[in-house]
Amino acid sequence: MKNMRIPLLIALGVAVIGIILGSFLDLQISSAIASPKNYFGLAVSAFAPTVAFATVAAMGGGFIAFIIKGKYHIGLKILFGVLAAACLGVSIKFPAGEWFGINGFYEMGVPEWAGYLVVIVPECAAMVGGYFLFKDWQNENLWIVFCIIIVVLCIVLLGVVTGLKGIMHRPRYRFISSVDVTLFHNWWEPCKNYKELIEQFHTSSDNFKSYPSGHTAETAILLVMMTFLPLAHEKFKKWQMPLFYASCGFLLLLMLSRILAAAHFLSDVSFGAFSMIVFLYIANEVVMRIKPLQLKEEAPEEEKEKAE
Repeated sequence: MKNMRIPLLIALGVAVIGIILGSFLDLQISSAIASPKNYFGLAVSAFAPTVAFATVAAMGGGFIAFIIKGKYHIGLKILFGVLAAACLGVSIKFPAGEWFGINGFYEMGVPEWAGYLVVIVPECAAMVGGYFLFKDWQNENLWIVFCIIIVVLCIVLLGVVTGLKGIMHRPRYRFISSVDVTLFHNWWEPCKNYKELIEQFHTSSDNFKSYPSGHTAETAILLVMMTFLPLAHEKFKKWQMPLFYASCGFLLLLMLSRILAAAHFLSDVSFGAFSMIVFLYIANEVVMRIKPLQLKEEAPEEEKEKAE
């Protein structure tokens, strides 16, 4: 856990730099590279949440493993069943709307519910994979770590991101570029007359949810999972850093795609990443200080021989 301090601080620093640069260059960057018909941006935007929430589904598979193979009280096993179902439900519902909804391939005319057909198989497969991934866990308190992860995700996605969207109502670039670019708002400026603008231009309320980026915060779930993965089993330690860096690269790709698709400004995606990483850093600091949540260290071979 201590080994994650510097990587997380670096990731946090990159997000802060993005916020600062976006404060001055948001409109210029989007004017230069953004387009609502950028299909690469739309494709990555639709695909990334499916990948990120697959890790949530995998965590649900872990809860199933606790039920089947764990020696826990029946009350806890009932809780695990509820959490497993919630993990799978969330991992299907949230990504499904991104494929053919207003932030995806909306113009294809495919009904939004078709997104469920796209995500249900991979998310269910991820849950099954999660069972096999965690079935030999070495940490009896891993379920507590999973619960901490769930709390972090709820705080960021339902609290910070949803809350700020509902307060700021920042117009998306795809909207202002099609009607009047002078309607641009900086990230710190609430759009107080958004209801009048919705009526005036007969547009969707979603066009006033630019800040912060929910897609970015969702994709940053990958960083959360890779940070805590080694607490499940010793064998995961060697994979932690490669997976974490790969997740960072994927997150940066998603952030770029949201700008390219004219859905967000640089400051939007940067704050989306910042919000998840800062709470992840806090959670990491808390978990590393709680000894029962750590893997039990194996005694050295010499001590084992003496004990025998």
